[in-house]
Amino acid sequence: MTPQSSSASPSHKTPSAEGHGQSGNRSSSQCLVVMYHYVRDTEPFSSHGISGLTTRLFRQQLDTLCAHFEPIDWPTFYAWTKGKADIGPRSFLVTFDDGLKDHVQTVTPILHEYGLRGVFFVSGQPLASQMMLTAHMLHLLLAHLGETHLQQALRSYLKQHAPERDWWATLDCVKAVNMYHYESVSRAHLKYFVNVALPVELTRHALENIFQAHIGSPRRWSQHWYLSWDDLSAMQSEGHTIGGHGFSHNPLAGMSLPDQWHDIKRSARLLHDGLGADQRPFSYPFGSFTQATTDLVQQAGFAQAFSTNRSLVASNAGLFDLPRVDTIDVDAVIHEIDLCQTH
Repeated sequence: MTPQSSSASPSHKTPSAEGHGQSGNRSSSQCLVVMYHYVRDTEPFSSHGISGLTTRLFRQQLDTLCAHFEPIDWPTFYAWTKGKADIGPRSFLVTFDDGLKDHVQTVTPILHEYGLRGVFFVSGQPLASQMMLTAHMLHLLLAHLGETHLQQALRSYLKQHAPERDWWATLDCVKAVNMYHYESVSRAHLKYFVNVALPVELTRHALENIFQAHIGSPRRWSQHWYLSWDDLSAMQSEGHTIGGHGFSHNPLAGMSLPDQWHDIKRSARLLHDGLGADQRPFSYPFGSFTQATTDLVQQAGFAQAFSTNRSLVASNAGLFDLPRVDTIDVDAVIHEIDLCQTH
């Protein structure tokens, strides 16, 4: 099934993506690919510093994007990056990571109003086993316990279950702040420690134990936290693109090559079996990849892959290290573009 090209809703003065073949100049065109995660008006993030957008801010950003750029869908974007289509000189594509329930409850109805089609990158584990991803257990624990109490719970767990080394000494403070530049220093350290510094299995066991003690069953939470197969099928039939986001959502660059291949291939096979043999893009969890990772993603059958590198996509961009701009950086990037064009 090939998603249809996006077209603007009559109620919004949004330029249509159709007809770019007549108006675009491929060599001078650029595309702003925007990355989103949470979009909702409810907890946990609204008063606890977990990054996300309210629906009001999401609509406001779409208005800004549509005022400065022309919307395209992923099939159009992919054809352009392959040299098989032209787009307007300033285009944009919206992408959403993690396969959150927000994306069907909140995002797709709003995209429909604007006549837009998005790319939704989903991890395999919630679909295959109905288990929470560690990143989202961390978000919910931060919301419920707060930073100080969660760190205390982690220290207690590690002291009891993994006392053989000082795990906190493995924290790279510089990399933590660079990766989580939008967080406070202390929160950046904590999120990097959990998501990157700790061994994967130790992280999962620790968070599942703390989650069970303070919030409840991770499996029950998973059932209303993530998109279901029915959700994904419906979204795909509406013209949205479903892509891979790894199976476990763990940072791929930290895995051995056999483990990376196993994770990426499971992601590809799951989507193929559940949604069909369409061409699909991939996004690297946490933006973590090496050159070897890009080769494995290609071998697994994905058509291209997106990183978290902050830049516009040029016509000669590499297909498996495509940059994206986080929603929190969109206004700054638009300002930079406008400054460049006025000088």
